Amino acid sequence: MKHAVVMQTDFGVENISVSTMRGVCRQVSEDLDIFDSTHAVRPFDVLNASDSLVYTIPFWPEGTVFVSVVDPGVGTSRRSCVARLKNGSFVVTPDNGTLTYVVEQLGVDRVREIDESVNRYPTTRNIHIFHGRDVYAYCAARLAAGVIDFEGVGPEYPVSEIVMAPYVHPEAKGGVLTGMINEAPEHFGLTGTNIPFSWLAENGMNYGDMVHISILHNRDVVLYKTVPLVKSFGYTEKGTVLVISSETGTVMIAKNQGNLVLDYQLDFGPDWTFSITKA
Repeated sequence: MKHAVVMQTDFGVENISVSTMRGVCRQVSEDLDIFDSTHAVRPFDVLNASDSLVYTIPFWPEGTVFVSVVDPGVGTSRRSCVARLKNGSFVVTPDNGTLTYVVEQLGVDRVREIDESVNRYPTTRNIHIFHGRDVYAYCAARLAAGVIDFEGVGPEYPVSEIVMAPYVHPEAKGGVLTGMINEAPEHFGLTGTNIPFSWLAENGMNYGDMVHISILHNRDVVLYKTVPLVKSFGYTEKGTVLVISSETGTVMIAKNQGNLVLDYQLDFGPDWTFSITKA
């Protein structure tokens, strides 16, 4: 049985390099299903890559092979790996922090280092700057097409050795919830955090309540406001800043038919923190 290959990179939407990755997969097997998840991961941002993976993976069938290429250390001694997840899917990626949220939120069953003497596109062995095409797409296609099984990827190493990127973990103390902004796309300006939405009710914040929110960039206050906690945008007037649950069940801040990201020049990552408490 062949499985789908789903790709994400930081190459940019129109980058021709993605086409070469698809072509390598088709050379392994012409009837593989190959899909693009996103090629708009922020350049070099392994946490953003990890966030994109945990957003996407749960909604694909068991056995899907995901390729993630965000690889600022390409060509160096960092490991190239295939992680087998507890849900039965696979992630083919540099082991550089990209698996951080995958380990914590989805679970990794086993991990193997890619044996490039076998699982590397044969005509590119003297090229060291495009492992997305030459190693990851090629190995992923071989795995998805059944040319190799998981054991055929290469030598196994302990899951405990997977590289974990540092980030701001969510906390709840004395009714105050804190965490990190982990998404701030400009298109709609929906600003996501890594705070579980279920924590709100556990700390006395329910739909219909007013809540205090603050966003800090490093230690500078970018936004402090009292806003409604609601189920969706339509429960407020146009232009209202609000708190809702994101589609992944985390706390999200938004502006009804507006753009919070552009209004306040918001960004995401460990330098951007968020807190919320009941008003």
